[in-house]
Amino acid sequence: MRIALAVLRRDRRSQVATVLVALGVMIAVSLVLWLLAAPNGLQARADRTAWRDGASQGDKGTISVAASQDSYDGKLIERFDVARTEQGAVPVAAGIARFPEAGEVLLSPALADLVRTTPPEKLGNRFPGRQIAELGPEALKFPGELVAIVGHEKVENGWPAADLRGGAGSYRDDYHGMLYLLTRVGLVVLVVPCLVLVASAARLTAAKRERRLAALRLAGASPRQVVVMTAVETAIGAVVGSVLGVVLARPFSHLTAKVPWEGGTWYPGDFVPEPAVVAAVAVLAPLLVIGAAITGLRRVVNQPLAAEAKRGVRSWRLLTIAGALGVFFLGVMYAQQAGGDGQFTVVLLGLGAVALALVLAGPVLTAWVGRFFVGRWRRPSTLLAGRRLAGDPVAAFRGSAGVVIAVFTGSMALTMLPGLESQVPYRDSTWLENAIVAEQVTHDVTPLRLALSGPIVTMLDGTINSGGSGPYVVVGECADIAKVLTGLQCRPGPAVYAPGPLQGNEFESSGSKDPVTARLPASYETRPFEGSGRVSAVIDRGLLPSLTGEVSMVGVPTTPENRDAVHTALIGTLPGVRLVDGEQRGLFGDTLMADLQRATIIGLSIAAVLGGIGAAVSAAGSVIDRRRTFGALIAAGTPIRVLAHALRREVMLPVFAVTIAACGAGIVVGLGLLTLARGLVGHGEMPITPWVIAPVGVGVAVALVAALACGPVLRGISPRDYAAE
Repeated sequence: MRIALAVLRRDRRSQVATVLVALGVMIAVSLVLWLLAAPNGLQARADRTAWRDGASQGDKGTISVAASQDSYDGKLIERFDVARTEQGAVPVAAGIARFPEAGEVLLSPALADLVRTTPPEKLGNRFPGRQIAELGPEALKFPGELVAIVGHEKVENGWPAADLRGGAGSYRDDYHGMLYLLTRVGLVVLVVPCLVLVASAARLTAAKRERRLAALRLAGASPRQVVVMTAVETAIGAVVGSVLGVVLARPFSHLTAKVPWEGGTWYPGDFVPEPAVVAAVAVLAPLLVIGAAITGLRRVVNQPLAAEAKRGVRSWRLLTIAGALGVFFLGVMYAQQAGGDGQFTVVLLGLGAVALALVLAGPVLTAWVGRFFVGRWRRPSTLLAGRRLAGDPVAAFRGSAGVVIAVFTGSMALTMLPGLESQVPYRDSTWLENAIVAEQVTHDVTPLRLALSGPIVTMLDGTINSGGSGPYVVVGECADIAKVLTGLQCRPGPAVYAPGPLQGNEFESSGSKDPVTARLPASYETRPFEGSGRVSAVIDRGLLPSLTGEVSMVGVPTTPENRDAVHTALIGTLPGVRLVDGEQRGLFGDTLMADLQRATIIGLSIAAVLGGIGAAVSAAGSVIDRRRTFGALIAAGTPIRVLAHALRREVMLPVFAVTIAACGAGIVVGLGLLTLARGLVGHGEMPITPWVIAPVGVGVAVALVAALACGPVLRGISPRDYAAE
């Protein structure tokens, strides 16, 4: 231990290496704690909004609740219409002052401010009654969320519930568990560049340390003494870095709370990991670094005379990629069938295995590239670079590992994004752009007719049964339905509008309070209708006279000037209905895509920066390790310019070769994850765009910038370094 401490006090290169190890461990620990805190943030949101989930589970109770989504001025509004079904106290969740009686309203602070500053006919009339209190942060998903709880005498289409108390929520429900999957994917693919950075820093003076330890071993030092010296040298930087990483994680979490997700930011205490998790990461990070340093001493301990021998690589490493991809796709198939918190475990293990397999296979490709250029060199710098790559491929590839993982991550993300975009629930083309349609209407629509000066379209939706569920159809006056439905062209006289003859003649309603049935005439005229949305056919009400007066849907054509007023009238007179509004559905899709793009940009930026720093540290370390060799070449008359070109080729050639393989692996893994995401969302395509190869160019550019770090270190070497060694 005294020798190890003496080396750290007197050797400047060992001090630099220790500082870099501390910085690498600090970055790794803070990044891991940040990603591990994401489930806590999601769980905190889920717990605050658990009262909403309990309100829609259909439990028998004393109240009736109808949950719906509204929108205004580009903002989504969560609305809950409630009414008593029995007398008695109704427990409520924290943040809800009390259960609102008929004519009373609870609004979130942001929605209350918006109502005060907006004309009532555009927004305020949607929440009839006296505001008794504002919802506290304990009942809101994020600061600034727009939420309303409106009390009524009776809620026509609500669900029975016991209370608004809530309990423990499930964060897996957010975006169908998409952020749950993204954080774990990020944890896997970002930890590898962190490990590469730490390894590059730890290897900064590895060659000199191995020579020193081999000399001590030959002088009589025991294996235990050599291991202890290495552990002490490494532990100082690792422990300091771990402590700094834990300290840095707290302000980093407050910064992360400013990143929006699902339409809003986070409360400051959301992104805080559990104390047990912090302690585990803080202890494990130094232990892993120390363990890796000790593991690398095998040759020094057992064969000190061979400490400087170059390590060869075998082609079997390439098979690890095939094996890792097999594990990954087995995990995808398992996740599609399984459920619960362990659903993605095998997928993430396979993803991590693919990343590690790329790192293991990289030296093999590096050796092949080196042998290729040794046999076909035209310039001395190319020959020097080729000899280095072929002679010590493990050391030559070490700096490229982080860049390779960044390229793998980028190709994977760019493969997934277009497919996810096709799965985002944007507005479908069932209804016209200017139409607002209320579904599941069980109310008397007379108040709506009085509130609106223009016409409204009443419809009854259901199915045509033919030995089971049949096509989805609507019944109404064709001329009226054509004002809100896409692709409908009416002619005089009752008829069925469909792409072809209906299979069956028994109509059964699906959206009305009490299902009704009716039978079509034995013969009727079928006219063409090429609907591009959910509605497969339209039936003139004249063909089903027994359904006169039955209503389950209401549509209203609007103009830009009266759209907000129509929206307000529908919500105010038909509380609890589900509105199909292009703006509302588009807002949800836009928010989801913005979240995915933001998460991708943050993740890829971190991976690229970590990969570039790791490559720069490794490139500079390779020069420091070979000071004696470069000193001898300079003493023999080799121009520094030639050596600089050789060093740049050492970094660039393997990066270019291995990143192509990493790009291919990223595309394959991205398609696998996209298949899994399709299972979560339930629909969508899997397009591949030419942008998936863009990370290769970015990776090469990052490697080139990192290679420039060799220049200042190389210019500091002189023939005296050879004499000093």
